[in-house]
Amino acid sequence: MTQCPDPTHGTDPLPDDFRAAMRLLAATVTIITAGEGPARRGLTATAVCSMSVTPPSMLVCVNRSGAAHRAISDAGSFCVNILADDQREVAQRFAGQTGDQGEDRFAPHGWTHLATGAPALDGALVNLDCQIAGATETGSHSIFIGEVRAIRFGAAPSPLLHFNRSFFTLAHTTAL
Repeated sequence: MTQCPDPTHGTDPLPDDFRAAMRLLAATVTIITAGEGPARRGLTATAVCSMSVTPPSMLVCVNRSGAAHRAISDAGSFCVNILADDQREVAQRFAGQTGDQGEDRFAPHGWTHLATGAPALDGALVNLDCQIAGATETGSHSIFIGEVRAIRFGAAPSPLLHFNRSFFTLAHTTAL
């Protein structure tokens, strides 16, 4: 167990331990997208969750130093694209693991605009198109609250998951 740092020692192990701990938090992989045309930006994210049913709302956490943050702020909307189990390459592309930047990340995939104009990935498990209803800053990130304006369901049967720096899919099993 990591304790709070001793001020008499120069290193704080807590940030590294926190990163290691968060790698063990299994999560559904999403692409958060915003903007139109050359201003389109997106990022791979697992810091996403539903917030309320009335009104239908999503919460996403985005690093303020990233280009996607500016696109979300400028557009006033974003789309949560929940990735299907066959979309690992999309996750890697938007995580910056393929070397593509900005608008180039969108090139090999089909995109549609729903209610807000934010890019919705064709073939995703689900697209949740959101209008920003609120935002707050904490640490290095902004927490955007988006009121869902449109939902589109894909045909894929299973989500892409992330755990301990690797991608996984759900085995098709019978529910208990």
